[in-house]
This record gives sequence, C-alpha cells and structure tokens, in this order.
Amino acid sequence: MRQPVTLSEASTAALAQPPAPQVTRLLGERLELVEDLWQTVLRSECPPTHSERLLRLKRLSDTSNHELEGEAAAAIVALISDMDLTEAISAARAFSLYFQLVNILEQHIEEDSYLASLKSSNHEADSDPFIPPLANQTDPATFRELFSRLRGLNLPPATLEFLLRELDIRLVFTAHPTEIVRHTVRHKQRRVAGLIQRLQHSHLHALDDQGSLRLQLEEEIRLWWRTDELHQFKPSVLDEVDYALHYFQQVLFHALPQLRQRLHSALQQSYPDVIPPRDAFCTFGSWVGADRDGNPSVTPEITWRTASYQRRLMLDRYVHAVNNLRDQLSISMQWSQVSTPLLESLEMDRLRFPEIYEERAARYRLEPYRLKLSYILERLRLTQERNQLLAEAGWESPCDAAPTTAGGGLGAQAPQDLHYGGVDEFRTDLELIRDSLEATGLSCEPILTLLSQVHIFGFTLASLDIRQESTRHSEALDELTRYLLLPKPYGEMDEEERIGWLLQELQTRRPLAPAAAHWSAACAETFAVFRMLKRLQQEFGPRICGTYVISMNHTVSDILEVLLLAKEAGLVDPKLGSSELLVVPLFETVEDLQRAPAVMARLFAEPFYRQLLASSSPAELPLQEVMLGYSDSNKDSGFLSSNWEIHRAQIALQSLSTDQGVALRIFHGRGGSVGRGGGPAYQAILAQPSGTLSGRIKITEQGEVLASKYSLPELALYNLETVTTAVLQNSLVSTHLDETPSWNELMGRLAARSRTHYRYLVHDNPNLVEFFQQVTPIEEISKLQISSRPARRKSGAKDLSSLRAIPWVFGWTQSRFLLPSWYGVGAALQEELERDAEQGELLRLLYQRWPFFRMLISKVEMTLSKVDLDLAHHYVRALGRPSHREPFEEIFEAIAAEYVLTRDLVLMITGHRRLLDGDPALQLSVDLRNRTIIPLGFLQVALLRRLRDQNRQPPMSEGANPSGDGRTYSRSELLRGALLTINGIAAGMRNTG
Repeated sequence: MRQPVTLSEASTAALAQPPAPQVTRLLGERLELVEDLWQTVLRSECPPTHSERLLRLKRLSDTSNHELEGEAAAAIVALISDMDLTEAISAARAFSLYFQLVNILEQHIEEDSYLASLKSSNHEADSDPFIPPLANQTDPATFRELFSRLRGLNLPPATLEFLLRELDIRLVFTAHPTEIVRHTVRHKQRRVAGLIQRLQHSHLHALDDQGSLRLQLEEEIRLWWRTDELHQFKPSVLDEVDYALHYFQQVLFHALPQLRQRLHSALQQSYPDVIPPRDAFCTFGSWVGADRDGNPSVTPEITWRTASYQRRLMLDRYVHAVNNLRDQLSISMQWSQVSTPLLESLEMDRLRFPEIYEERAARYRLEPYRLKLSYILERLRLTQERNQLLAEAGWESPCDAAPTTAGGGLGAQAPQDLHYGGVDEFRTDLELIRDSLEATGLSCEPILTLLSQVHIFGFTLASLDIRQESTRHSEALDELTRYLLLPKPYGEMDEEERIGWLLQELQTRRPLAPAAAHWSAACAETFAVFRMLKRLQQEFGPRICGTYVISMNHTVSDILEVLLLAKEAGLVDPKLGSSELLVVPLFETVEDLQRAPAVMARLFAEPFYRQLLASSSPAELPLQEVMLGYSDSNKDSGFLSSNWEIHRAQIALQSLSTDQGVALRIFHGRGGSVGRGGGPAYQAILAQPSGTLSGRIKITEQGEVLASKYSLPELALYNLETVTTAVLQNSLVSTHLDETPSWNELMGRLAARSRTHYRYLVHDNPNLVEFFQQVTPIEEISKLQISSRPARRKSGAKDLSSLRAIPWVFGWTQSRFLLPSWYGVGAALQEELERDAEQGELLRLLYQRWPFFRMLISKVEMTLSKVDLDLAHHYVRALGRPSHREPFEEIFEAIAAEYVLTRDLVLMITGHRRLLDGDPALQLSVDLRNRTIIPLGFLQVALLRRLRDQNRQPPMSEGANPSGDGRTYSRSELLRGALLTINGIAAGMRNTG
C-alpha cells in the first residue's frame, strides 16, 4: 500500500498556533452577570439570615490577601459550625448552583471563541518559521487554519487526499458512572444557557427586551433552585441509554453534517482539487446498554432493546426530515423535467403501495417528488412498526408478523419486504431524488444534509461495542469441556495447550456445545450473548454491532476464546475462514501493556487468525483494533508509569502491525479526569507517537465529558473539528522524536522510579486503604444513584483491588488530593536530577520539543493547580479516627512532601513562576474555582463527620448546636446533605472520575 508523504519536523514549525483568544477578558466581563444572578436568586429563595451568611461565605472564599487566608479559613469553619442541617444543605446547593452557572458561562466563551476563529482572517503571516518545532502546538486549529498552513508548506494535494480517504475517527460514548448531574437538571441548564446567550447579545435589542430576558433568566434559575439535584432512584441501564442518546437527538444529529460542510468549505479554499473524505469520516459508537463488564444488569435482552431504541430514534428523525422535504419539493412536471429512473421507481411504488397511490395520486399527480416522498414515508412507517414489534418480542422470538399498510391490517395484505430491510434501500430512494434534481440543474441542501446523516448514522445511530471481562469466557469454556468429559478440562490446560485446542476447534465445522445441555447461569448468559449478537446482525445489519472488547485481556487464548464462542453462534465460518466479529483485546495493567506486542505477534503468526482478520476488514489491509486502558494501569502503577507504558505499547504495536502488513486502529480508553487518561483531546492526539495514527483513532467519551463537549451545538462542532484536525496533523507530522534512544532511556528510568514510589505508598503501605476510606467520601460516593453498575468489582470486598478506577479517582478529587494524577512524578524527576544535575536542561528541552513529554508535564501541572493541601489536611484531621491519627499524619506528610517536590520541579521544567502561567485563561478559571470551592469542602467535612458519628450511635439532636432547632436528624437527611456537597464539588472541579 502506498504510504503518504509526511511533513518533516522543521516544516511543522509553521503549524504552530497563534495565541488563543482573550478568554481571560471575556470570563472577567461575564462573571459579573453570573455573580449578580446568583445573589439575586439566593436573596429571593433563602431566608435573609441564610442568604447573608452564604454571601459572607462567598466573600471569605474570594479573599486574595494571602496573609488573611488562615483567618478566612477559621471564619469559614465558624460560620459552618453555626449552621443547622437545613442551612448547611442550602449552602451546599448554593455553591453547586454557582459552579454550574460558571460552567455554562465558560462553555459559551469556548463557543464564542470558536466562532470568532472561524470569522478571523488566515494566519499564515502570523506563523513564525523560527518558532521551535511543535513548541506552541497547544491551541486547537480549525479546518481552514490547518489546510491553509499545509498549503503554505507545499504539502502535495495527493498526500492530503490519500489521508482524507483513510480518515476514520470513532468516538464511543460509554456507560461509566461519572455523570453526577440529573437529566432533569441538564434540561434546566440548557434553558439557562440559551437565555444567557441571548442576554449577552442583548445589545442588539431594545432595553425592554434586555429587561425581559433578565427576568426570564432569574425565573428559570429559581425553578432550577427548586428542583432536586439528586437522582431519586438508581438508574436502570435503559435510563443510561436514554441519557447518552439525548446528545445525538439534541445536538449531534444536526452537527455532523455541519462538520462535513465546514471541512468541504475549508478544503475548497486551499485544496480545491482534493476529493473530500466520505461523509462518515467521523462516526460514533456506544457501550451504553452493551458493556456488561461488571454490570449484571446488562443482559442480552437489554442490548436488544437498546438497538431497537436507537433505530426508533433514527426512524423518527428521518420521518420528520422527509416530511419537511415533501413540503419543500413542490416541483411540478409542467415546469421541470424529471429523471427516467425516478419515474420508473414511481411506477414500481404504485404497484407495491396501491393504497398510497389512491390516496395521494390525485393531489400529487403532477408533483412527482412529493409522491415519491409519500411512498418513502410509508416505508419508514412500516419499518417503525416492525421495529416496535421486534423490540416487544425480544431477541429470542423472531418476529414473523408483518407491519400494516395504510388502510390494511396485519397479515397477508402486507408482504414483509414493504418495510426498509436496511438503510441502503432508504439511501437509494433519497439518491434517486437527489440525482433527478441535479440532472435538471437544481440543488437541494436539505436532501444533501439528510443523505449525509444517513451515511453517518444509518438506521443504527451508533455502533454498539460489546464488552466483557476475559475470565467469563474461560470459565464458560471450562464448564463446557467438563460437561464434554475432555481428558483435560480447559481450566487445567496451560497457555500453549489452550491455544492449540482453541485453534483446532475454531477450524472444525462440528458444533461444540450441545443445544439441550443445562449450564450455570453465568455460562448460559455468556453463550446467550453470542447468539443475541448473531440475531442483532441478522436484523439490524453488521453495522449495529461488529466489535467485541475483552477487558483484562492477558493472553493469546483470551482472544481465541471469544472467536470460538462466536463460531458456536454462527459468527465465525471455519469453512470460509471468515468472521463477522472484530475481537478487540483491551490491555489494561502495566504488565498487560508490556506483553501486548508479544500477544499480538503470536496471533498474527497464525494463518487462520490472519484469514479471519482479513475477512472482517473491508479495507485494503486486514484491520486489527487494540484497546489501551488508562484507568487500571494508572491505579496500578501511577500516572507517569501508566502513560509511558501506553506510549511504548502503541509504538511497538504499530511497528509490529507495519511489519506484518496489518492496519492498526488504537482504541484509547480515556476517562474524564487526568488520572484516567483525560485532558484536552487536541493535545493528547498530537502527543500520540508519530506514525501510529495514519488517520485512524478511536476514543471513549464518558460521564461529565459528554455534557462539557456535546451539550451546545457550536461547542460540539468545536470539539469534533479540533479532534479531526489533530488526527490529520499528527498523521502528517513525521518527527521521529519518539525514536530518540536517550530520551526513551530517560523516560524508562522515570517511569520505573515513579512506579516504585507510587506503589510504596498506595500498595505497600498497610494503612493506605483505611486512609482512603476515612478521609475521602468514597463510601458516600458509592451511595450516589448515578449508575446501574456497582462501584466495586466484588461485593463486600474493601481492598484496593476490588475498587473500580472511577470511584478511586472520584474520592481523591473530592478531598482535593487528586493523588492519582501526579503522585510519584516528583520523586522520579528528583532522583534523575540527583543522578545527574545536567539532566535539568534535557528535561526543559524535552518539554519544548517532545509533544508526549509536554503533554505529560502539562497534565501534571494542571492537576497540581487544583490540589489544596490545607483543605486536604482538614479532611485528614477531622475525618480520621483518633486510633489512626499517627499513621494518617505520616501518609499526609508523604503526600505533601511529594506535592511540593513535584510542583517545584514542574515549574523548573516549564519555566513558569506559577502553575499554569502558560495558560492564563485556564489559570483564571482554576483560581476562581479553587477559592470558591473552599466552603463546600468544609461543609462536606462537617456533614460527613456528623453522618459517620450517626452511624456509630443513635440519631443525635441538633439542639446542642448553638443555632440548632432541637430537631433530631436522620441518617438519610445527613447523607442527603453530604451527597449535595459531592455534587457541588464535582461541578466546581469540572470532573469526577
């Protein structure tokens, strides 16, 4: 396969971005509106004494006089201690509201900055050829900026066209429980966001309009205030499906065609002869309703209903769009020609739908487009009806009943093939209309938009990725082989024996599992998942679910097990050597990341596996997808070690794939927080090893990230455009910096030392788990009704290994340690400098020149800026039990010393005087939040202390409190207050897990 020409490192200097818009100024100007609205609502909704005390809390937290910080903290504690539970809950709600208003404000500023960048002139003149290569490539680029600069660098059109043809960006929404805000509250936030936007542009309106908008805004926020922020019940999986798909309904269905149009327009300006990429260059996947790893609620029936729900949403959208088209395309045959293929299709439709012809022919006799669209609407209606029947019947009951035609009933009057059997039939009908219009010199933007949506979303909306933990498959095969009385059961085989047996069984046409056998519940469900997958593909087409992700993948046999189970369900054909399922290993721990290249090399060496791989890849080369997990590797080894091992694994896997003639798509399992791989997507993509993308990337989007990226239309477009430009830029840039031996050796030493230091505290300290349980709100977090999935892998277990990565990060974030995102980095850097003082200069050079190292240090710098050791120490002293005081203080001192060391060394490397000096807008935002979040931290500690005391004794009276009302508060009331503070801090930190 011909490889695209890439830009040299020197050439890419001109791609450096201009300074970001003056977001700092906008935030300062618009914050006044939020502050004023917040105070107005508090004064109208709270008793005067409460509102004044809340405003005083806010003023104390806003102090910028560092000499008064101790006094201010003492005053805050005194104010909180005077509050009864009712007022404490009001305070928690008030500060949560404040942060969510600030979040809305910052989202609008991001939108406005993006729109301004689209209107601004080209920046070729601003590009300084003497800027160090890649040094300033931190600000995202638009399509127009990127293509203009590539043109200025004389990138050949053929090179760009080759890359655009290969462009494949997949964003996967996951069901991970990190979204803490209720769906109902999100609706309120969107209304408030719309009103704020209108008010900010109210200079275009009369003063009366401004006053009216202001009153509407106050009213909406007051309604929000009176809405419960907490989930009232544990959401079901289908509730989570509904929540995730909301972004498709409200934003993404319309945003993706606009993304295509902006790319085409920008390409036309700089590369008019280059063929644009296919419409579906950016698509979406989903784990919601399909990810069964550790979630017993995700059953085959739930996955089937999820697929039916997704198809229903798309059909509803298409019916609405076709209705609008029918209103618009009133073209008469008296005044316009019509193509012969369209006329022939109308004659076929007349025979298939005589009732529609009788009903509509008189009205649309001379309006062929409206008549054709009427037939299309009927076929969509029949497809909707069939979909509903299938959803109700379930995956195990094939639906033979036909939908009804207009004026008819169920049964023989309506042959099955009248509905759309697949999206290709629908697209063909639309293309007939488009081609006929174009043949007569007309262009219709709505039909082009609809066709783009059909290409991108099909009838499925998003592809479902099945995910399951590896041991579920090996346990099922062990049970099966014991039932078959094999001489050696599968569970007793070593790895080579397993590989041999699996490959042998994969290549025989004989069924392995007897149909009439009785299995354990877990084994039966494992088999059922694969049968359901087969039914899904038969009914919905291969696009609905062609990927199976194996979490905790350790070995070659883990992958072959899934293929064998798929063969039993008819998804793998041993005679043809074909597979309808792409099996994706997820390498999560450091050890698994290190052995990943060897695992894949062993698989690629098997001719039968290569044949299966080629059969599931429509591209020129067989495609192998590999998922790399950030969360568990970080929890296991710390931030620096995790990121380095992922980086190394990616380079090694790409090298292996290139040698083997296999196309590789890396699936990045990123979370919202830095501790789970989060952070700005643009910088993260640019930091990927050179030569490992080739226009292909797959990334998880989860939890609060969905709201922050996709809640507003222009914000969604901004994120989609910058992800795309980052993939293009990384794929074109050839720096070879990742191959520098001395740099790799340095990173290897840093990663090893960081891991040792991290594990010494987290895994080897016998008091760390108890420290985490007592001084963070981890137990209370587990009571938040935000997920259908349990917080722990093993019920009842309290050890670190059983705790999922999300609550691990969540707990440290709430108590302001943010430990998983930086701990161990300082110790590793310090040891390197002690070994050789000259290394300081090299570290600064790496920060300037190596995108990977720059991204690493930038993420650490950002999380360090959110750490508040004074507040964290308050959690330790107030929540740690007296019996643990000494070991807990030792742990805190170790964390504090590492923080100071890491901060100082990061400042040395970056050359900044203060953290985030290189990003003034982010610095202002973090400073604002750090100050204002202080009262919530003290409130949380106070409520947690009362709640935990209640758990050890009968309900206590608040009458002992100087301002108490003599009431006795239940544990549930105290828990509610504590959970509200968790909500508020999550909003203030802008991430949870």
